[in-house]
Amino acid sequence: MVKRTLYYGWPLVIALVACLITLKETSGQAKPTPPRYPNILFLMADEYRHDALGVAGHKIVKTPNLDRLARQGVRFTQAYTASPVCSPSRATLFTGRYPQIHGVVRNDLPLNPGEVALPELLKRYGYVTGIVGKLHLPPDSWFDSQMIVRRGIGDVYEEFLRRKLPGFRGHPENTAVPGTLTGPPRTPLRIGTSVLPEDLYEEAYEADRAIDFLRAQKGGNRPWFLFLSMLKPHSEFVIPEPFATMYAAAEMPLPATFRADAKMLADIETRYEDQNGRARHFINDPEVLRAVIAHYYGAVTMVDKHMGRVLEALNELGLGDNTIVVFTADHGNMLGERNHMFKGVMYESSARVPLLLRAPGKLPKGKVVDAVLDNTAVMPTLLDLAGIPVPAGVQGRSLAPLARGDAPSWPQTAFSVLHDRMVRSGEWKLIDPLANRERGKPQLYNVVKDPDEQENLYRRPEVAQVQRRLETALQQWWNQKPAPVILPASIGR
Repeated sequence: MVKRTLYYGWPLVIALVACLITLKETSGQAKPTPPRYPNILFLMADEYRHDALGVAGHKIVKTPNLDRLARQGVRFTQAYTASPVCSPSRATLFTGRYPQIHGVVRNDLPLNPGEVALPELLKRYGYVTGIVGKLHLPPDSWFDSQMIVRRGIGDVYEEFLRRKLPGFRGHPENTAVPGTLTGPPRTPLRIGTSVLPEDLYEEAYEADRAIDFLRAQKGGNRPWFLFLSMLKPHSEFVIPEPFATMYAAAEMPLPATFRADAKMLADIETRYEDQNGRARHFINDPEVLRAVIAHYYGAVTMVDKHMGRVLEALNELGLGDNTIVVFTADHGNMLGERNHMFKGVMYESSARVPLLLRAPGKLPKGKVVDAVLDNTAVMPTLLDLAGIPVPAGVQGRSLAPLARGDAPSWPQTAFSVLHDRMVRSGEWKLIDPLANRERGKPQLYNVVKDPDEQENLYRRPEVAQVQRRLETALQQWWNQKPAPVILPASIGR
């Protein structure tokens, strides 16, 4: 019996010795502890139309990298901004709360005291936070690593250009190759070919800095959040080759609602008061508009290329499988529809935005979701996917259950506010002129049957019930008074 016990015991002894030897050999070579939470890469392009994606069926513009991102995750086709202008929309994306609550109701305003932004919340959970590009919100203290392109004196990008091109004295957004510029007095929009090479243009610079940030995180034991916010395809429309001539202006179709004989109205539905502001938002020159559209699409493809470089670096560094990626815009661009340029109105091309979301192992791949929603949902979705509790007071709802098919009661509603208030509910949209009723009329559209929003059905007897339902929903939303969001104590790593 004793011999038998010893016989069966020797393999165990040998295994224990081998284990001790292995531990001795690998001591001092331990791999970094993986982050407790997933990383988050937040990609944003300014003034990017909801339909300017190949995967969305666009017949002209090429966006291979964003198309690939969409196929790797979920594309939301009916996403709206909570305000069709920069600062209010960005504040909503970071707080999950509407402009009338967080206080950024127009550009260049700060958040109300006590409002909590996504990056500062993530810092409480041990995240390293970084920004590259345009913020358009104070404060910078949300971010551990900053490369904020500020515009004007002290702009880090312009300082970079001065070092690279000591003789450069123009503005990087509108200094064009001689003979290529279209601008004042013909149009306040500057359109042309940039004197800068592509590798020194702002979007390339920002992609380079974003890749630097990613490299700095490799091998670390803390999760990270990076907000990469590119200015293009926002005006000015002076961009480098090959993008400046990638799309032929003469071949650009004009919007169905554009009229060459249109006259500029007193406020052209934007409430801009000064003449220059109104002229900048109005266009009735078909040749200029075709040039704008061609350069806008070129800028879209340029953004796609350089965001693609960042996504490629993410994978090359081995970070892709543990990183949530979101791509969206703060608002769209009318691009000549209704003879209107830029944003600021509640029509589809201004108020609707692209929204792509990839979360390996957490969301399906290649799914298209047509539910109506607004961008209050982005902040709680990122928290939910990261496994972080969504604080009380956040008005948005996580999209994760909707993307997975676990949200049968999704409200199919979106809200927005700027000069007007807007509610999109199902196939219907109501635009209320808020304090400007003497200068504008309420508008009600069926955006499924009337995608160009040409037939205002407001006060039509046949849609009276729909009108009342939307007016009630709009007022109930406007009366919401959510509790303040409370920052948790630091959770640590």
